[in-house]
Amino acid sequence: MADQPNPKKKQPQQPENPTDDLIVTPISIARARHASTRGASAIDKTRRVSVTQQHPQTDEASSIEIGPYRLESNSNQTGGFNGCLFLSLISLAFLVGGFLGGLVGGSLIVWSNNSEVAFWEGTATPTLVPSPTPAPAETLTPTPTVEPLPTPLIEDRLAAIMPSVVTVINEQHPGLGFNGHDEGRVVGSGVIIDQRGYVATNHHVIESAGELSVVLSDGRELVAELVASDPAEDLAVLKVSQTDLPTIPWGDSAILRPGQIVYAIGSPLGDFPNSVSLGIVSGLNRALELESYVIDGLIQTDAAINRGSSGGPLINSHGEMVGINTFIIRESEERGVAEGIAFTIPANTAKILLIPWINAYNGESVPIPAGESNN
Repeated sequence: MADQPNPKKKQPQQPENPTDDLIVTPISIARARHASTRGASAIDKTRRVSVTQQHPQTDEASSIEIGPYRLESNSNQTGGFNGCLFLSLISLAFLVGGFLGGLVGGSLIVWSNNSEVAFWEGTATPTLVPSPTPAPAETLTPTPTVEPLPTPLIEDRLAAIMPSVVTVINEQHPGLGFNGHDEGRVVGSGVIIDQRGYVATNHHVIESAGELSVVLSDGRELVAELVASDPAEDLAVLKVSQTDLPTIPWGDSAILRPGQIVYAIGSPLGDFPNSVSLGIVSGLNRALELESYVIDGLIQTDAAINRGSSGGPLINSHGEMVGINTFIIRESEERGVAEGIAFTIPANTAKILLIPWINAYNGESVPIPAGESNN
């Protein structure tokens, strides 16, 4: 039996908007369930009739029936719901389209790769022919530049041998000497060939020997004695008491050539000791006749050799003695006046005679070196 309205009970307050009861709420759902089992109450019946009369449906409406209740809503209330549904459908379409597009695109990529692999598998691979490797370019190692040793000047070489050149004085009996005379005084030149005091000179300088003396380059005058001489070679050896004297280096006269520069050192006229003159080798193997002797194998030079220079050394460009100056020709009765013609005894010839004389004088059987070469 349906509940009857109790007039004593206070009636519930009517909502300001009658359509609020149409909204599906927990209360309306409970009322609907009550009505389905026991029937609609008189209050609900009255309320539904009242709502229908006061708000006639002017628009297209939709309703939901739950037992005796009929919940209605018009198009104005469903507009927001329809919009949300539309957006949801659009989003779903995008999702489905993206998934399908990815699936299709991936399938195409896989198919394309498989097709390319099949194409390359069916294509013959070209054989690569190695290109010839070019030979490496030869690296030129620069040759290190060797700085040449400074060459001593000829002036320095001549200065080094000057102390070994001396002036020889022969105070002979009154008469003429070969190299000039001053009341029987003959002046020539000589060279120290052994540090023990042995001096080489010409035979014609000490010929008819009187009192012999040697003047050193520093001006000291020493008494000398004759050791040996040979007029056929025009050579002689003197001995002084002073030892540890500077000696001249020997050169090789066998390698001289015409045109080679040479220097003559001596005491011209006996007044200008250790004078130097420049010339060349004019000829080799010359012969000169002197009274009863003929001297051959001489060196001819145009270096100035004057009276007083006889017995002095002829020097090459290395500062070595290559000869002993001996004669000059200035005038000939048959050929007239001559200039620049002088002769020198080769050093190799002089050495063969002078060294044995020194050894014999000292009672030695071993040859004594006459001087070290300053090459």
